[in-house]
Amino acid sequence: MFKKFDPNEDVSTSTQVKASVQRNIKSQITAAHPFFAEPNNTAVLDELLPKKPPLVQYKCGPHLMLYCKQSEGSSSSAGDEPVFFQHRDGPILPTLKFVHKHPKVEFTRVRVDAGAIPYLLGGANIMCPGLTNPGGEMPEDG
Repeated sequence: MFKKFDPNEDVSTSTQVKASVQRNIKSQITAAHPFFAEPNNTAVLDELLPKKPPLVQYKCGPHLMLYCKQSEGSSSSAGDEPVFFQHRDGPILPTLKFVHKHPKVEFTRVRVDAGAIPYLLGGANIMCPGLTNPGGEMPEDG
């Protein structure tokens, strides 16, 4: 899926996110991920997404928004680090690279059984049998 992505052709626009929009993004992330709502962890999101330098929003294709953090002293888009993405009007989700870079941040997790892994790596959607079999785990609603 990502092997065919070419930033020169697939990115239609890139704009710096205004401070008010960045605050809205932080509030959406806090609402979606309870880890950031805890009193001890409120400063963690401010540390991960500081005000300076601002986020840059890339529109990729017709329905995907990619939020990147600018590198210090870099004016080109080559130094931007993707941190969150949003498909249509769905939730703002962290990139896999961001999750691996910050392992202490506890995002919502879903675990599938071993039989579903090859299909997921091939690009299949997660279906209920992969979550309800032994070895699968789904978070509580709430």
